[in-house]
Amino acid sequence: MPGPMKRFSSVFLPTCMMVILSIMGLALAGCCCPLPGLLAGESGVASPSAAPATPALGRPTATRVQSQPEDTPTLRPASPSPQPASVSTPAVDLQDLALYQPALRPEFAADVEAAPGATRYFIQVSLDPDQPASLSGVERVRYTNTESLALEDLYFRLYPNLPHYGGWMTVEGVMLNDAPVETALEAEGSALRVPLEPPLEPGAVADLTLWFQETLPTHAEAGYGLYAYADQVYALAGFYPTIPVYDDEGWNVEVAPAYGDATFTDVAFYQVRLTVPAKLTVVSSGTTLDVVEEADGTRTWVAVGGPMRDFYVAMSAGYQVVSQEVDGTRINSYYRSGQAPGGELALSYAVDALRLFEAQLGDYPYAELDVVATPTTAGGIEYPGAIVVAQTLYDEEGGYLELVIAHEVAHQWWYGLVGNDQLDEPWLDEALTNYSAYLYYEETSGRARADFIKERVFEAAYQAAQQEGRDRGVGGPVAGFSEPAYTEIVYGKGPLFFGALRTQLGEDAFLSGLQAYLEAHRYGVAYPEDLVAAFEEASGQQIDDLYRFWILGQPE
Repeated sequence: MPGPMKRFSSVFLPTCMMVILSIMGLALAGCCCPLPGLLAGESGVASPSAAPATPALGRPTATRVQSQPEDTPTLRPASPSPQPASVSTPAVDLQDLALYQPALRPEFAADVEAAPGATRYFIQVSLDPDQPASLSGVERVRYTNTESLALEDLYFRLYPNLPHYGGWMTVEGVMLNDAPVETALEAEGSALRVPLEPPLEPGAVADLTLWFQETLPTHAEAGYGLYAYADQVYALAGFYPTIPVYDDEGWNVEVAPAYGDATFTDVAFYQVRLTVPAKLTVVSSGTTLDVVEEADGTRTWVAVGGPMRDFYVAMSAGYQVVSQEVDGTRINSYYRSGQAPGGELALSYAVDALRLFEAQLGDYPYAELDVVATPTTAGGIEYPGAIVVAQTLYDEEGGYLELVIAHEVAHQWWYGLVGNDQLDEPWLDEALTNYSAYLYYEETSGRARADFIKERVFEAAYQAAQQEGRDRGVGGPVAGFSEPAYTEIVYGKGPLFFGALRTQLGEDAFLSGLQAYLEAHRYGVAYPEDLVAAFEEASGQQIDDLYRFWILGQPE
């Protein structure tokens, strides 16, 4: 579909994707590419003689999604009818940007004006007490066409319907500007197309309401537990119909491989109301404004967030919390019963990481950052204002918990504040985030420890790719990598590009380039040429040779 050129035409290839290498103390936990005595990859596949594999950072890989247990629904969503019977469009203010300021530190309250055309979501969801894995909701959306051409349709991603998520979502009806509209499912049921008749002109606004039902898988193996009700924990990634990015490629609705990120979204503003049994503690992106006791024994948690790239929720009756404030941001570490030492350790790592990255990269604008333990079989997963950590790590000694948290906190900058196409250009966040973890270790533990991480995490993976004939440029979409190569190249070789860049440019110019990249694209979407431009302008040097060798995979 033709569209405005948000991406500059250049010789730069699109870039690759995610799956970080893991560290548990000094030993290999389990790897998609066995490296005895080294550090593991993200796939979570155990060595034949090893103990169960330690989960890995980032999003899940495909290796665990072999088949679905019998309790996983196999029903595919039906095309929605125009509007459910006996329902009304929620009356809610979607225009007042001041509503979202409580989610920001006071000195950043004006950031709500940084994205005045950003989508506004009102999401109201209820948990069915008789069917604990079932949710029902209504969503009101104010969408502004910020493109330079009229749009003939609008898309919503239904992430639970992706094959590797293991759940399903049915949109029961859609209203567009108070009139029912017929819609269609695409992308294996994971994208809902809403026709816009007449087309939505640049600057014009569409008001939509969607009613939806969804069912979560009741195990953490499907999709690595990003979206699941397992071990008495609700993990709700992508639980609401979500508008994807529109760019020069059109609407980004492709079905992602299971071993990479599925989301590519612009920042938006969120008002969220979750009505759930009173025993549940709700952890979410943004800030909780109120908890209302309902007459039927439930509670409604009222939260706001934005400008944020998506909105995440985790819930459990067993959460305990320990907190600390850092420069106006409250960091909350939520952990399971009996894991207090791990919860306190997770908090200390997050505090150190937030302080360091604010000093080296730039300010963190949000009032809260939540670190939450879930049954995910990945090591860690990033969301705006929240990071998920595998609860199995809280009982383990060694360095893996620290690496997971340093990596995921860095994602608050690279993916959160500066967005990128995680399906086509994932190295922009994953390789940079992994190198940011190196900076964390350098500052908190010294150069020797940081270099040990580089050797055992980055260089070992890169060497494995070379030895197995999988070496290639870091650039390219995740679908262009085999799963082992994706791990080795994006998470191993990718950070080495940033190390080489730092060596060539010097410490001051390197950090200035990162800071300039952040400020130029804060709350926006960046592409490879934007990163290159930031470093070249900050340093006054050309980095073509390094870029061609590491990212494009061209010989020197």
